[in-house]
Amino acid sequence: MPTDWVNAYYAPGDAPAVSYRTGMVVYEEALIGGQFIGRSWNGAGFLNAWDSGLLRPDQHPTPQAFWLEVDGHLLASHWAWEGFEQSETAQGLHTVISLRHEVRPVSVKVHTQLDGTPVLTRWLEVTNTSDRPAALGTVGSWSGVLQTVRQWAAHLPNPAAPLFSVGYFTGDRWSDEGDFHWQTLPQANFRIDGRYRRDRYRHPMFVVRNHATGEHFIGQLAWSGGYSFEFDLEADPGIGGWRGLERVQDGTAKLFFRAGPDAPAPQRLLAPGETIATPALHLGLLHGDLDDCVNAIHRHLRRSVFMPQARGRGGWVESGVGPGPEMTPENTHARIDLAADLGVEVFFLDASWYSPPLGSWFETVGDWNVDQDRFPEGLAAIREHAHARGMLFGLWMDAERLGDQSQMARTHPQWLAKAYDGRRYLGDMLDLTNPEAAAWMESQIERVITENQLDFFRLDMNVGSIGPGAYTLRDGGLENSYWRYYEAFYAVYDRLRAKFPDVIFEHCAAGGGRTDIAAVSRFAHTWVADWHVAPRIFRTNNGLTMALPPEYVDHLFVGPLNFDFHSRLLLFGRPTVPLAYPPGVASNPVQVERLKHVVALYKDFVRPFQAKSRIYHHTPSFDGLEPQGWGVLELAAEDHSRAIAGVFQLAAPQQAEYVLRPRGLDLSRRYRVTLDNFRQSFERDGFVLAQTGLTVRLESALASELVLFEAL
Repeated sequence: MPTDWVNAYYAPGDAPAVSYRTGMVVYEEALIGGQFIGRSWNGAGFLNAWDSGLLRPDQHPTPQAFWLEVDGHLLASHWAWEGFEQSETAQGLHTVISLRHEVRPVSVKVHTQLDGTPVLTRWLEVTNTSDRPAALGTVGSWSGVLQTVRQWAAHLPNPAAPLFSVGYFTGDRWSDEGDFHWQTLPQANFRIDGRYRRDRYRHPMFVVRNHATGEHFIGQLAWSGGYSFEFDLEADPGIGGWRGLERVQDGTAKLFFRAGPDAPAPQRLLAPGETIATPALHLGLLHGDLDDCVNAIHRHLRRSVFMPQARGRGGWVESGVGPGPEMTPENTHARIDLAADLGVEVFFLDASWYSPPLGSWFETVGDWNVDQDRFPEGLAAIREHAHARGMLFGLWMDAERLGDQSQMARTHPQWLAKAYDGRRYLGDMLDLTNPEAAAWMESQIERVITENQLDFFRLDMNVGSIGPGAYTLRDGGLENSYWRYYEAFYAVYDRLRAKFPDVIFEHCAAGGGRTDIAAVSRFAHTWVADWHVAPRIFRTNNGLTMALPPEYVDHLFVGPLNFDFHSRLLLFGRPTVPLAYPPGVASNPVQVERLKHVVALYKDFVRPFQAKSRIYHHTPSFDGLEPQGWGVLELAAEDHSRAIAGVFQLAAPQQAEYVLRPRGLDLSRRYRVTLDNFRQSFERDGFVLAQTGLTVRLESALASELVLFEAL
């Protein structure tokens, strides 16, 4: 039975239109009277199912399918059709609609990528066709009326029931990453911001739930700078439209949306003839629940967004040594041996390999040479020791900063980004809009990789919250730096990945400070938090595995709290394991054996299916700073041959028993079920497990059970 299919149907004429079909999703848009508008969505596969269901430009004040303000003008009308093209790609189908503005000297190419999943990808190419600079203000890569719902109130239990809710990550600060919640959409403008108007720890994703029809939209913006998602609901059950002078009481609700980059204007000053691409919005629709949406966008990201993994696979088990305790050759060699004994596959030196003993690793970033006082014989012996023990070797860099104690900060202060008050205090951040600074950063990364013969490279970004960010004087204006900064950042890592195809690039931005799919797509995986303390870390991993496939979500096992809780959570992401013993201190064989058990479970049971897995969030959201009650995650193979489920008591247990009903099993197959607490197995039918469930008893806070399912 076919599941993936793509098609774009072009209907030329006075009102040229395109209908995009990918799987069961249909999205239609048209140029009508100079306005380029989105006309309808449906998740049932129907093309132009009924004309009355198609939006007309006069039915909404802002029907345009993208939002573009140039030199203070909102270009919502007066567009002329220049052509339509489509071409097959490795992922599916790529279409381009060319438009020319009839008043302002601007042209736009509307790009849409279809890959057979329920998720479409949309971005714009904007060209300044004038002989003078053009200032871009507000930009929405995609906008318009997302849905119209007729007689919506009749489909809800009472007049006060909400028609739409939006799910998003409410936590925007360090240690609150992944805090997912639903919010009722009011009959008013509702806006979600990140990185500019809010802190940088909110992942740019939203889910819109239609309570009347059961449909869900899920969207992610591939962008590392400031962003905004805007929703505006008109849902008065007594407001319809007008027929002549007569008001029609049809109770139609309309939900407008806009998604795109956000920063102080101008976001970009386009030189004459210059063309720029907007960040891509990945937007999907389907009938189903939250995890159906999550797994659909994971399939889309794996297929069409993320780069192939270096060395042919991801999921490498990592460990390393950092600035605490003090990094020395002796403790580094000792930790290499311990890591190898635990089954670690990648060993890296974290912050401070370039700084003198007892020096400040934070203030000396930028001078990327091995410190001879710390490592008198360099790193060659350490690298070879890691290789001899069967591990890859890597280094950490905070490549986008110049610490104020570094030589580079003294010799090139002009390379530091400048805030809007004229000062250079933005976390010692390099100004990558300066081509000279960007080229130097790239050359340093390339040199560090080459000189140290790295198999693994770990990028950090410890700039803190930079709010509006930096600016650059350009063409007589104050251009915000976000857009050019991230164009340069993406280009650097595109080139580095091409130059070093066997190097594993890992992303870390003070934990979860930059988890967007544009950044992550250029790396093998990303750290999603620097706060690894239970129970909050469960909420972080629970939320970020909605946004990112689990093999891209790193989890570090640290802290003295419940060992099983932390070690089992490793299995639902990409694990980094602890090395808890300083040189000369004997390791605890009981602890080592339990950690080896979890590492072996990951390598032998989970990793073989993880890259195509489906994930189920049985407990999608939590209230309070520390999550309470039950936390349950399930990871299942695409072919239903095996699965794992983690059942965790979080803070303040209220019930001692939880009935686990797995969602990723084949109802027609029989499974061997193993309870890890007891190390005992039994057999059950998939149908019985899914319908009746399995009772797990855990009485105390931070207790856990791991359940393994293997098809017989």
